[in-house]
Amino acid sequence: MDIVREKPKKKIAMKIVGVVALIIILFFAVRLVFNRDASTYAVNNNALLTDKVQQGELFVSVRGMGVLVPKDIRWVATNVEGRVERILIKAGALVKKGDLLMELSNPQLVQRLEETKWELDEMEAETTALEVSLESELLDQEAAVITEKLNHERALLTLNAQETLLSQGVVAVSHIDYEEIKIDVAQFKQRWELEIKRLAKRRENLAAQRLAAHARVNRMRKILQRAQEQVNGLKVTATMDSIVQEMPMELGQQVTSGSNLARLARSGEFIAELRIPEKLINEVLIGQEVTVDTRSSKIQGKIKRIDPAVINGSVQVDVELSSDIPKEARPDLTVEGEINIARIQNTLFVQRPMFAKSFGEAQVYLLDAQGDTASRHKVVFGQTSTKYIEIKSGLKVGQNIIVSDVSSFEEHQQIKIN
Repeated sequence: MDIVREKPKKKIAMKIVGVVALIIILFFAVRLVFNRDASTYAVNNNALLTDKVQQGELFVSVRGMGVLVPKDIRWVATNVEGRVERILIKAGALVKKGDLLMELSNPQLVQRLEETKWELDEMEAETTALEVSLESELLDQEAAVITEKLNHERALLTLNAQETLLSQGVVAVSHIDYEEIKIDVAQFKQRWELEIKRLAKRRENLAAQRLAAHARVNRMRKILQRAQEQVNGLKVTATMDSIVQEMPMELGQQVTSGSNLARLARSGEFIAELRIPEKLINEVLIGQEVTVDTRSSKIQGKIKRIDPAVINGSVQVDVELSSDIPKEARPDLTVEGEINIARIQNTLFVQRPMFAKSFGEAQVYLLDAQGDTASRHKVVFGQTSTKYIEIKSGLKVGQNIIVSDVSSFEEHQQIKIN
């Protein structure tokens, strides 16, 4: 005989409760879906930032962060080898042209300088002795010329006297003596002329030897000058009025010729190096005006160079500063630059909403006349400035929109502002 078991009433009741709960959940879910956009989402007014649409002149500009860098930077190098003996100036100090920065030591250079001085003194003494000897020989030759000249004149005087006596018929003068004196006159004249030529050659020889001796002396003086410059190079001095930016040397360090010992930056002369986002660089041109903000002062300038390379999504722009440099300016000071790209006359603009892009469409929340509610509204934007953005269509003068972050309620078509 089969026995029929009845289901417990408790299980039936639980199933009923579950079904009812499921129906309630589905009801509220459907209601939420259908009333999502129709419902009004409440937003605290203190959490919103609004702005009114304006009409007028819009200055289009681009901002970029950067630093001030010295306009004139020089490395002080050494042309000699040596060991760092003393460091008198550290990085950050102000120096004048000629101020001593550090001293190097090199005993070999000092010894070479002394030896060169001795060689020069010896050569100058030898040159002086040579000149005295040559001038003495020249005087001897001049005396020889004078002697032969006098001999010629004496013989010529005798010849003239004998000619006079012979013409008067005096027999005291023989024709043999007369002919002999004629020969002496001719001989003394030739010897005189020969000594004159020898005198000219001796003068030429004196000039040539003097020139050669002076060339050797001058060469030794150049060697001495070079040795002196090398010794002077052991004292490293500032090449201009500047700020010492780097002093990488240490006491006892050995340096070679051509080593950079200190980095100097001319004080009071700066340029600004700004980093401009790559997507905005197309509108930046050389010669555009720039306002550089140091947080304490504003400096005017113009773009003088645009780097062709893109590094980490930005392009370097060099700005030449034209106004007076403020006292807080220093190398590597962080600054912000605003580049004036264009000026748009009689246009609509508003403070740029978050995530709004130039020449694009976006949904913004437009406030009603009372400012109690805001509804999503399609807007077409134009050019973007640092703070404002141009409105091509979708808004009118005097309307207010929300420009702060709307990501927390962007799924609602309409919001209520408390």
